Amino acid sequence: MSERIVPPRHGGDPNELHYPEGMPRPLLNLATGINPWPWPVPALPSHCFTELPYENPALQASAAAYYQVDVAQLLLCGGSQPVIQLLPQLYPQGNVLLPAVAYEEHAYRWQLGGHHCRFFSDYNSEAVAAQIREQDIRYLVLISPNNPDGQQLPVNVVAQWLALLPPEGCLVIDQAYVDCVPAYQANALLADKRVVLLRSVGKFFGLPGLRLGAVLSHPETIIRLREQLGPWSVNHAAQLIGQQLFADREWQETMRQQLPLAAHQQAQQLLRCFGHDVEHYAVTPLFTTLKMPLGQAEKWAMQALKQGLLCRVYHCGAYGYMRWGLAADADLLAERLALIEVAPRG
Repeated sequence: MSERIVPPRHGGDPNELHYPEGMPRPLLNLATGINPWPWPVPALPSHCFTELPYENPALQASAAAYYQVDVAQLLLCGGSQPVIQLLPQLYPQGNVLLPAVAYEEHAYRWQLGGHHCRFFSDYNSEAVAAQIREQDIRYLVLISPNNPDGQQLPVNVVAQWLALLPPEGCLVIDQAYVDCVPAYQANALLADKRVVLLRSVGKFFGLPGLRLGAVLSHPETIIRLREQLGPWSVNHAAQLIGQQLFADREWQETMRQQLPLAAHQQAQQLLRCFGHDVEHYAVTPLFTTLKMPLGQAEKWAMQALKQGLLCRVYHCGAYGYMRWGLAADADLLAERLALIEVAPRG
């Protein structure tokens, strides 16, 4: 049996913070990996709020072109979270294999569905393959690029693991952070009916409040999910905005150049401040994660909050994964990090 997993607590909610006395304002909330330069939202017509949001063929076509799939392989939804919650209910109970360090909602939802969660921490392809065989794994859930450790799994390796799953099995890949690396084409796996890819609009486009996501899968799986989600799952405003942002190739290309550059520059700032405690770090276009002993990670996160910087610490055994989202104001971030650097290191 897998250990009981408590409901995940998600970082980034300023309402849950106890603000230290004298903390500078405004708070730089870097606890979420969201593009700080969002796609520019236009004014919306009033019918977005006065009419029911039936399916929009123009949105479907725009999204299918962006995700490079046939419309029949695509399901748009109110963010990927509803599908993360729904998927475990579509399959008979069995053993699920997931990364030990990952977005906690996946393991939590599969366990709520009555499945038995197993975990791997060694990304060695043969080690994972052995675990699939020896532990009778029916379902494999991956996150690539992974949140929070930034791990990006080669598609050919994932294909090898997929081949080991039973015919009634399923491979889920959460690709919420893949938009900045378009060369990573897990779409090649969609020829297999067992594959489900999850995509998120909010992170790359900087609009998490829009609540828009996508599922890419075999048409039969799309039909099953659509039936379970029910009508009007994407609000009208998200439909109109999504139709436009999916088609805005110029903005997308600009961001794919701007975000990695800004991320690497910010990573250097973070390493200058915390590097002496860091055992490993990962830089992605939308977040940087610093792995260090848990106590040190918590200490530095509190020191950062005292200077008006909110990051998130993932608790992973003896280690803390201190994840920093990208700051829009690099100068203000540098000023506040400099105050941490000169603070006593008790």
